[in-house]
Amino acid sequence: MKRMDHLNESVTKLFVTALVTGLFSIAASAADLGYVGEDETEISLTRNYSKQPTFPRKALRMGTEGYVIVEFDVDTDGAVLDPYVVESTPQGVFERASIKAIRSWVYQPPNHNGQSVKANNVQVKLTFAFQAQ
Repeated sequence: MKRMDHLNESVTKLFVTALVTGLFSIAASAADLGYVGEDETEISLTRNYSKQPTFPRKALRMGTEGYVIVEFDVDTDGAVLDPYVVESTPQGVFERASIKAIRSWVYQPPNHNGQSVKANNVQVKLTFAFQAQ
């Protein structure tokens, strides 16, 4: 019983430390690729705002790391449209946090050949990992 109390105390300290100091990292690249037109011409997209997802508490408690690949479109005004999970490891852990964060992202309005366009099939990979101290 004493050992279990020590374990619970250690997990609680890790959780509080992670929340306060940013012990974990959530990596996401800032230059994304989208596709426009019937010939699916590749264009580069720049994020103006990208909220970091919240590391799920259960994953933090369990020491779980993983990633999520999300696909979505970017509207002519730079808003994210219809994000959905393409792949995740482990499944059922980080998807909700990823989708919630990505819905709030804003891109520079995409343009191609001087015209405002909708960018399709943008994929981003969000990695949820603990940083080494």
